Amino acid sequence: MNQRIGLVLRPGNQKIVALAKEVMAWCAQRSIGVEVDTQSAKTLKLSTPGIDARELVERADPIVTLGGDGTLIGVARYVKGKCPVFIGVNFGNLGFLTEVRPDEVFVVLEDALKAKVSCAERVLLFVQIERDGAVCFESQAVNDVVVQKGAKSPLPDLDLSVNDHDVARIRADGIIFATPTGSTAYSLAAGGSIAHPSLSVILVTPICPHSLTNRPLILPGSARIEVEIPKVLDEVLVTVDGQVSERLRPGDIVKVSQAKQTVRFVISDDKSYFDILRTKLNWGVPNKPD
Repeated sequence: MNQRIGLVLRPGNQKIVALAKEVMAWCAQRSIGVEVDTQSAKTLKLSTPGIDARELVERADPIVTLGGDGTLIGVARYVKGKCPVFIGVNFGNLGFLTEVRPDEVFVVLEDALKAKVSCAERVLLFVQIERDGAVCFESQAVNDVVVQKGAKSPLPDLDLSVNDHDVARIRADGIIFATPTGSTAYSLAAGGSIAHPSLSVILVTPICPHSLTNRPLILPGSARIEVEIPKVLDEVLVTVDGQVSERLRPGDIVKVSQAKQTVRFVISDDKSYFDILRTKLNWGVPNKPD
């Protein structure tokens, strides 16, 4: 059997380590190869060093992540070309993306190897920083791309344009650009809308804007967004999925668009997206007659 699964785990949790070892033993019994990322190899104290996450997503399918949404997002944004199936096993607190319980992992994994699982395809964002006419940083994002000031910096003026049309100069702590997947993350906390994950849209949510008229926007997935950084500023950062940051310089241009790449997450057949919203956001169930 030539199948190889990927295994990524959040460090610092012995239950996760124990389940990871069970997954590896399960695969060994079935002559299924296992690829482990560098950090997970250290956590598991393996004799081999593991491989980079970028290489992992190209060599393994499906990929099992043990942790929370952050663990899943941390590897999923590196997908390039043919997308593996991601099985997110939830050991976290919220878990909008990690729908598989630890006790379900082997059933779901076996179904995934036989291509019998239900998957949701999600869009990604693509961000570039252009500096002095050249691209100095680029990344994909599962949840969001955030342009924001440093903790002790004054409010920056951020010039926002869409498809080469000026939108507004926004004075705020920052601006969140979110996928529908990320609409229930930082964007939601900042007052943005919830967008169904099947939509092809980009959410634009100002963070604490210094104007009551700066409201969230929902743009089509085809939108080409640019944020120009003013000539004078303190610390302003671009943060991808809350995990990767790059400091901006005066005159930089941040370009955000929908990525050509998509990702596939295993979803539960037992609950809908709205079931997850009610559970995770503590929404009350509407009264219905019997």
